[in-house]
Amino acid sequence: MKKVMILLLGAVALLLISCAGAPKPETPVETPEEQPVDTTVALPESQYSEASSLKERVDRNGLSEFAPEEYQQAEQQFQEGEAAYRKDNAAAKKAFEAAIQSYNAVLAKAFPLKAESSQKEVEAVKAQAEALKAQVAMKQEYAAARAKYDAAVTAKNAGDYEQAISLFAEAKALFQDVYAKTREKKEKAEAAIKSSQEGIKDAEEKAKTADEEIQGGATQ
Repeated sequence: MKKVMILLLGAVALLLISCAGAPKPETPVETPEEQPVDTTVALPESQYSEASSLKERVDRNGLSEFAPEEYQQAEQQFQEGEAAYRKDNAAAKKAFEAAIQSYNAVLAKAFPLKAESSQKEVEAVKAQAEALKAQVAMKQEYAAARAKYDAAVTAKNAGDYEQAISLFAEAKALFQDVYAKTREKKEKAEAAIKSSQEGIKDAEEKAKTADEEIQGGATQ
């Protein structure tokens, strides 16, 4: 009987050891379910296209600095629309529509300011050219630049700011060219005058030296 008890105790001990060493079953990891694509709302393609076109127009004309808050808001809304596109079409449509409004707000506020700034830039270069008498020294070139400037002012006064900005940029380039050429012409003329004056002075000094030599020889 004692032997049987010993064997039973041994068997229980082995069973406990084997249970303690057995690996615990892994807890299943829950994987997040993918969000279903919203197919109840059509792709907001027209809104995406319009927002993209307005963004390109704003960037092309460099208007962001003249309406920074409106531009930042429009950019954020546009990015939200792109992130939701083909995933949550309703959210994408809403974001693009908001971006369209914000980009239009940028255009309305920034275009007049940019046109005014562009005009001032041209007038600064124009004044520099006129200070060198470019209207006389480079008469035809100055007239062409002035005509472009006048056309830009006309467009600005008519509210065609995009056209005005483009014309002001062309006028600025023309006036810069006129200024540079007038300055070069003036410097060459001044150099020629200086050279001529130095030549006259040298001739006078030589004549004076020769005269002194002649007088000195006559007294000997």
